[in-house]
Amino acid sequence: MDREIIDRGITHSDPLKPPTSSSELQLIYDTAPIGLAFVSTDCRYVMINQHLTEICGIPIANHIGRTVRETVPQVAEQVEQIVQAILRTGEPVTGIEINGQRPDGSNKDRVWITYWHPLKDPSGQVVGINVAAEEITERKRAEADLAASQEELRKINNALADRVQAQAQERDRIWSLSQDLFVVSDSSGHIINANPAWSSMLGWFPDELIGKDYEWLVHPDDLDRARSERASLTAGYKTQHLENRVICKDGSYRWLSWFAVPDRGLIYAVGRDITNLKAAEEQLNTLRRELAAASRQATMGAMTASIAHEFRQPLAAMVSNANAALRWLRRPSPNLLEVESSLDQIVKSGHQLSEVIDSVRAMFGRDSADTSLVNVRLLVTEVLAVAQGELETHRIALHDDMSDELPEVMAAPVQLQQVILNLIMNAIEAMTSVTGRERRLTIASSVEPLRSVTIAVSDSGVGIDPAHVDRIFEPFFTTKRHGMGLGLSICRSIIEGHGGKLLVSPQRPFGTSFHLTLPVAAVRSQKSTRTVSVNVTS
Repeated sequence: MDREIIDRGITHSDPLKPPTSSSELQLIYDTAPIGLAFVSTDCRYVMINQHLTEICGIPIANHIGRTVRETVPQVAEQVEQIVQAILRTGEPVTGIEINGQRPDGSNKDRVWITYWHPLKDPSGQVVGINVAAEEITERKRAEADLAASQEELRKINNALADRVQAQAQERDRIWSLSQDLFVVSDSSGHIINANPAWSSMLGWFPDELIGKDYEWLVHPDDLDRARSERASLTAGYKTQHLENRVICKDGSYRWLSWFAVPDRGLIYAVGRDITNLKAAEEQLNTLRRELAAASRQATMGAMTASIAHEFRQPLAAMVSNANAALRWLRRPSPNLLEVESSLDQIVKSGHQLSEVIDSVRAMFGRDSADTSLVNVRLLVTEVLAVAQGELETHRIALHDDMSDELPEVMAAPVQLQQVILNLIMNAIEAMTSVTGRERRLTIASSVEPLRSVTIAVSDSGVGIDPAHVDRIFEPFFTTKRHGMGLGLSICRSIIEGHGGKLLVSPQRPFGTSFHLTLPVAAVRSQKSTRTVSVNVTS
């Protein structure tokens, strides 16, 4: 409260009595938005307005002429100390906060800030104290909320700082300890940073790499692909899988598989050494080719036995008929009709033998890798002709349910014949121990129009143990005593190489059924065209 205004409104002659108040001063007391009071030097209330009484809840009339100790004893000592300090120094006391003091405690959470200014007579003697009190409850709450928010924010900031520090330490540890290659480069391919794994894996210390273009590390034959991937990364695309050879400090090369992402003008890449994996893949491919050759030789052995059987039957018939003809001719009265009949049988046997030879020539007269349009019905017929001897030897009934109206497929005929022959020979072997029921081999076909042809080879043998069904196509897995476990694996590889599938299912009540599915020629051609298109664009 402005001291000059209060001074003008109060007569200083007797500060122990209510001062004479001007209408201006009274108006200020009545309309002021804050609490106002005038206290004598012995701490008696001389004037007080309604706002200030809200602190203690006592009416104005009960204040006038009474001391603070009589009205608000709980703060009397603090008020008396303030008054005594003003009387000693003549200086105001400001910024004293006080809570509500109502006896029932209903306003204890409310807060006022008070200002205490001395009123002096002309000689400079303090004759009273002007008191102003402003309620700051909402401000205090806001300050408390702000302080709580700041404390919470401080805790969050500390937690984030700790987390960032922990993550930075984790990244540093991963960067330092990883056995994979980490590298950061700019969009032009110049290396900005590299981790210590470059030294342990390739012999390069990071300082030897930083600032240099990565291209000098890449094998010349792999540069075009590396540049293409860098262009893709610069355009904002990730590199999901890139394999190339990187030079070691000793001049040798190692195969690496890369994953890279662009971020804010930089390229972050991780490389993993796959040199041993590449070598193992090459060894596996070599072994697979060798074993495939061994499997073909084994199959050829079975086919040779079957072909020999096919040859033996017409040859035996020819010899038998020739002997009969000789016997008829050597009789005193040769029976020319019987001789003619025997010769006709010899001719028929010769034609039968010629058909067998033609079937064998059809199977082996072409390059096994050459693909062409294949008549599936005719191809299966040729294979069945070769296997006929084995079927008869093991007394197996053939049920040929193949349709004569099957669409053509694009395939390598010899490879497809080998697969079907292998399935038939497996079926024959599965039925050799069957007694008490018919040994039956069924060859059937089905067509999904414009999409695929399926050939089913089913037997009535002992079947496959359910525990082995999921592994039946795995390399080196076999249930045969002398088997290598490669036949079915190679068969599936051949069929998948033709864009088809080879599946197995149990027969009810006995046996096993293999389903060989191939795309019809039009579908296979479209797939091949799409593949070429993709390769060209990439």
